[in-house]
Amino acid sequence: METYLPISFLNDFIFCPYSLYLHQVFDNSSEELYSAAPQQVGKRHHDAIDRQRKQEKSPNVLRGIYVLSERLGIYGKIDSYYPAEQRLVESKYAITTLYKGYYYQLWAQYFALQEMGYRVAQLAFFSIKDRKTHPIALPDAAAFAELQQHIRKIAHYDFEQEFVANPAKCLHCIYASLCDKTNTDHVYA
Repeated sequence: METYLPISFLNDFIFCPYSLYLHQVFDNSSEELYSAAPQQVGKRHHDAIDRQRKQEKSPNVLRGIYVLSERLGIYGKIDSYYPAEQRLVESKYAITTLYKGYYYQLWAQYFALQEMGYRVAQLAFFSIKDRKTHPIALPDAAAFAELQQHIRKIAHYDFEQEFVANPAKCLHCIYASLCDKTNTDHVYA
């Protein structure tokens, strides 16, 4: 049986590879035990949108559906796909910077949708907090190769190797107080 990586890992790995390990360790725990206030706020807003989407059931938009790519070995959920416009939108609570990990997530969703037979002609990020849309270009063959390489890096990462923590990132990591790689507590503690 093939092992597929969650699309969310694509961004999380860039932030901190060790956070993937900690996420798995605490996966069955209540999120309130380790998540920080900003993550809880973002999750509540995202959950509210998901609930609204389920009630909406509009044929003009597909929301929260699972996607899978055998070629990339990834799976996850999309936020919104508008079939008439062939537009895929990834929502984040507050976008101040479009990080590379955000792109990897949206590219993975794009390639998965295409592999599943959907046409996608437009991509965008949506910032829930300020209701701003950030259109981006469609990924090309080079972007696909870059994404594949990133997925391989995650799949072959040795979590037992020597790890050097990044104090600037640890300060904003929801797992900092649980992490054995740093003595830094996150700013939201």
